[in-house]
Amino acid sequence: MLGDIVAAFFKRRLGLKRGAPLFVIDQLDFVIGSWLLTMALAPEWFWQNFTFTIMVIVLIITPILHRITNIIGYRIGAKREPW
Repeated sequence: MLGDIVAAFFKRRLGLKRGAPLFVIDQLDFVIGSWLLTMALAPEWFWQNFTFTIMVIVLIITPILHRITNIIGYRIGAKREPW
């Protein structure tokens, strides 16, 4: 939720309406928010488990999976927008 709140703040500053898509921010806000929280609460565990390679893979795969699941949700009627 923290990542979503920060993303919503920046989207409003850019003049975007509520629910408007913003490609990279919408897909990665929860990843970055959870990483920052984990780094603050358990930094040793975070750095042992999240190598640079893993972080790059997560940053590449997450937007793709996010988009695919949103399209599926839209097509089956679970979402009103495909983003």
